[in-house]
Amino acid sequence: MEHSGLPERYLMFLIGVVCSALGIALITLAGMGTSAVSSLAYVLTFVFPGISLGCFTFVVNCAMLGGQALLLRRKFPPVQLLQIPATFVFSFCIDLWMKLLTPIIPGAYAGRWAVLLLGCTSLGLGVALEVVPNVLILPCEGFVRTCSQVFGWEFGKTKTGYDLAMVGAAALVSLLCLGTIHGLREGTVVCALTVGSISRFFCRRIKDLGTHRPGTPAHA
Repeated sequence: MEHSGLPERYLMFLIGVVCSALGIALITLAGMGTSAVSSLAYVLTFVFPGISLGCFTFVVNCAMLGGQALLLRRKFPPVQLLQIPATFVFSFCIDLWMKLLTPIIPGAYAGRWAVLLLGCTSLGLGVALEVVPNVLILPCEGFVRTCSQVFGWEFGKTKTGYDLAMVGAAALVSLLCLGTIHGLREGTVVCALTVGSISRFFCRRIKDLGTHRPGTPAHA
């Protein structure tokens, strides 16, 4: 992918943003909790009713961008400030997908499981499409990538650990502010345990496709 043109890599990133937003919308609409990465933002919609998931997603992602800057300090690339408009697009797409898909979500529990699993796959693919081009990245995944680079951790495993930490933070906020657990159910646990592995799977496949494309050097 490093040998691809810059416009092609930014296009892949943009597709990843839309795909990730679709995944989060599907997982949330399945009605069994939301994705791990969105769990804190989702709980905040119960604490502050009337404010959308997309809005709180934007707030949480901006906080993660600050975390990247703190870890990298002078090594933080100024171009990564473009994560802010990318996050705006991402947050807008979440609310848009939620609005468009709500009327077609099945009511049966088995059907909702299918929606959940489709959402996990879409989110994992979206994360991979954001990471592989190595141009921009959404702040939450950017924070995971920064941690993996700074501490030498493998990205997929770091992603799983980050997701579990977000679920823990969401549960704590829910208990402190609402007195009970809201927005965290079996689907949240499934997402936390699977999306990292799914993203790792797609990262490897996408890189392999880029390596073996016609005209790509064998040593790429």
